[in-house]
Amino acid sequence: MWNKLFKFGETPPIRLITVLFYTGWIPIAYKAVLFGEEIYRTNTYMATVKEGYFYTAKAVNDLPKGFVYGVVAFAVAVVIWKIFCEILLIVLRFFESSK
Repeated sequence: MWNKLFKFGETPPIRLITVLFYTGWIPIAYKAVLFGEEIYRTNTYMATVKEGYFYTAKAVNDLPKGFVYGVVAFAVAVVIWKIFCEILLIVLRFFESSK
């Protein structure tokens, strides 16, 4: 199988695009994590904290918001990546059928 994968002209377009699609998840996941982390670091909310006899407000980073935004960013990017791969597959099949 590995010999067939690394030879040009031997791999069918569907397998090539499938490998490309799942390999593309790695940078998408990395960028989604960075996006979620950025949202986590820049968005805060005020939490009430008791200090001695007094209650005071303290700015706290918003972890749930960062997590949700990261997951949503990952899902949206995967859908866009899937559309791109489908278009690429259509183009490859067109050129393969016109030989």
